[in-house]
Amino acid sequence: MAKRSGQSGTVVRKGRKWHLRYLEDTPEGRIRKSVPLGSIDELTKTQARRLGAEHLHKIGVNTPQHLAQATAAPTFDAALQKWKDARLVAFKPSSKNSSTYIVNKHIEPGFAGKLLEQVDKQTVQLWVNNLTESGLAPKTVSNIVKVFKSVMSWAEIDTSVWKLKLPMIPQTDQRWFTPEEVEKIINASEGQYKVLFRLAYASGMRGSELFGLHVEDFDFDRRTVRVVRSTWRNIETTCKTDGSYRTVYLDSLTVECLRKHLAGRTTGRVFMTERGTPLKVGDVDTDVLGPLCKELGIPRGGMHAFRHGRVSKMQDAGVNEKIIQTEVGHSSLRMTRRYTHFSASQRRDIAEKLAVSL
Repeated sequence: MAKRSGQSGTVVRKGRKWHLRYLEDTPEGRIRKSVPLGSIDELTKTQARRLGAEHLHKIGVNTPQHLAQATAAPTFDAALQKWKDARLVAFKPSSKNSSTYIVNKHIEPGFAGKLLEQVDKQTVQLWVNNLTESGLAPKTVSNIVKVFKSVMSWAEIDTSVWKLKLPMIPQTDQRWFTPEEVEKIINASEGQYKVLFRLAYASGMRGSELFGLHVEDFDFDRRTVRVVRSTWRNIETTCKTDGSYRTVYLDSLTVECLRKHLAGRTTGRVFMTERGTPLKVGDVDTDVLGPLCKELGIPRGGMHAFRHGRVSKMQDAGVNEKIIQTEVGHSSLRMTRRYTHFSASQRRDIAEKLAVSL
């Protein structure tokens, strides 16, 4: 067998066939390979040698590039590229956009050019500390680390054993609209937003689901709406999870408001911009709901506050949790419970009802 600079391999007979034996460089070292070339009844040994040489040339085993690639230590850059090619491409548009930003802004600057063996617990913890000290919110740091761990999983590295210390995420209560606040907002709204906000509270749908609604999704006789798509920016896309595909039951008054809003239309978007494109959650929160809350003198809330308010109202009314989960499209009861809130007056009433006469 020749040296690495140009091996020609060895042709041997095994039974009724010629075989080419050669050595191939791998990250684990040189390994012996054996490839069948053809029957001894059809090839002479000289012809078999010629086929063996063609095979070695085809796979490039004698090239410096093959040796460098085969023996190179694994790098973070290679792992990141593998993750991009296999995982990132499968993300939904919104997740792909945010993950790409995180990689470009925070992950690549921290680990580009490093060998994987250099990306250890201490190095990663220092990186996390720097993210925190840069002023990023704890939740943002947590999201960045999640993307980083996803990348490392494609390098077959178990990051769970590192037990990284992340900044504590404050347990602040999600803003939710009470029934009284919802009534004020609907009464103060105009045009399509009066119907949009009513439907948001009556259905508990996500803003992106509401903005993806078409007239054809409604069954006005059964008073139901099918959630079959979502939106991101101006793009219609799939729903958030498998559980998000569902049929939501509506009350008669909300259905009647929708009929009046549609004014006989039987097709097209239910809610849209003047150009006919889907509404955007950020725009509605900033340009419509924010000013409305300020005008009404209530704490600022966004589209998601209707969803939290709906779940809280259903819980307060004693609706079965499984029904609530199905109606709002949660993947688990645990998530549904995270959407349940109680006002101070409700908690005061409970305390009085459970009071023991002393």
